[in-house]
Amino acid sequence: MLRIYTSITEQHDLPLLAVAALICAIAAYAALGLHGRAVAAAGRARMRWVAAAAVVAGSGIWATHFVAMLAFDPGFAVEYHWGPTLLSIALAIALTGIGLALAAYRPHLALGAGIVVGAGIGAMHFVGMAALHGPAHTDHDTVYVALAFAFGMGFGAAALWTATGARGEGRRVLAAGFLTLGILGLHFTAVAAMTLHAEPGHVPHHGNVNPAVLAFAVVGVTILILGLGIIGTAFDRHLSERIANEAVRLRRYVAELEAVKAQLEATAAEMTRARDAAEAGNRAKSQFLAGMSHELRTPLNAVIGFSEMLGQEPFGALGNPRYREYVEHIRASGTHLLKLINDVLEFSKAAEGALSLDEGDIDVGREIEAALDAMMPQAAKAGVCLANRSARGLPALHADARRVRQILFNLLSNAVKFTPKGGRVSVSAELRADGFAVSVADTGIGIAPEDLATAFERFAQIDSRLARRYEGAGLGLPLTKELVERHGGTIALASEPGKGTTATVVFPLSRVLAPPSEPAAPAADAAMKQRVPAMA
Repeated sequence: MLRIYTSITEQHDLPLLAVAALICAIAAYAALGLHGRAVAAAGRARMRWVAAAAVVAGSGIWATHFVAMLAFDPGFAVEYHWGPTLLSIALAIALTGIGLALAAYRPHLALGAGIVVGAGIGAMHFVGMAALHGPAHTDHDTVYVALAFAFGMGFGAAALWTATGARGEGRRVLAAGFLTLGILGLHFTAVAAMTLHAEPGHVPHHGNVNPAVLAFAVVGVTILILGLGIIGTAFDRHLSERIANEAVRLRRYVAELEAVKAQLEATAAEMTRARDAAEAGNRAKSQFLAGMSHELRTPLNAVIGFSEMLGQEPFGALGNPRYREYVEHIRASGTHLLKLINDVLEFSKAAEGALSLDEGDIDVGREIEAALDAMMPQAAKAGVCLANRSARGLPALHADARRVRQILFNLLSNAVKFTPKGGRVSVSAELRADGFAVSVADTGIGIAPEDLATAFERFAQIDSRLARRYEGAGLGLPLTKELVERHGGTIALASEPGKGTTATVVFPLSRVLAPPSEPAAPAADAAMKQRVPAMA
């Protein structure tokens, strides 16, 4: 170490050495700053930052070496060969570029990348020393040469290991310090390893680089280093400000999102409580309706039974003919009320999930006939004709016979109810590509387009102006829809005010048991069974 100290103090111009050290420190700090931007970038941007860092680092190493060589006094005039001089800066940029790229793309190999950078510093120095030309030849102490490379590689590895992943300015300064020590330590140890032996009669070679020209070149390279460092620092500061502003904006945005999230969670909790309360209320309502329905059916059945018995006069005449009329009113009203109660009971079962199906193989044509027969008294009273327009040769259907009959009866009852005297209600059934379709069409008052959406709502009256003219609680169509959907089918209404309504129920093809033995005849050619009520 004494030999290195003696070389520095006795063979060098100390002010120039201070300039070399300053250039080295600036270049190291700027290069590591650019390398930090490379680590944070990606794609081509990363490669550009790596290239800029390599140029600054390699040029800084080269400038440091030749400023230090300008400060070196070998005791005789020296010049520098162009070839090794240019090759030295190229080697410095290339090898440090490889090391910096390795550290940027493979951060876990930062120590190895620093060794590559140290090797680049050594290669630059010894090629640069080969450019030295004067009246002497050079010998090197291999121990000091090895020690010089140890300085460069060791401090280079420490610099990149410290710089990789560094976030604070302190680590960047520390890494730059390590790199500066590596460059200066290698140079001065290598210079101390060199012994110059004078050769009298030496003639300078034509075309060598004059030290003054080299000094101008060093100044130019130093300006390049400072320019790139200033640009990199300014850009880094700009990006840091943008990142800080973006971080503030993102924190504000996250705070707003968290506030909205909390509000939504509170709203969701409130809605959950409201839903639970509504479900509890709905269950209580269903249980109440079911209980009341059971309680009301027993006395209603008695009222209906006794009114029918009084109407038959088994124990003698009632006397005044108006008594018979009153008894008939009692029977009709009781029957109507019992039907409403039965519908309410069915809805309560559906709400509780207790509406079950007793499925089997049914003849839909036979069920249509049964429903038409059951509707004849009501149709006769209303003066409405009933017709069966179903296709021939219909296949059997796997369904609940009682529920299918209830579906048909509800649709027919609605159709007859809203069809004026002299009108017609027809039933048709056919096997279609989308399923087994049963339609009930009437020539009644029809439904306005804006009222179709409410037709299947519970307790809804399609036309409030007609609510008292046509009795009912608005349960027929909703209950029918529930029964159809329990079979996996669909129901749809098509209507035009003043011209009539068609309700179409479609059972899925999976419920069709077998294809008809003969092709189904179109509705227009099907056998039509028409019932014309006796007109009073």
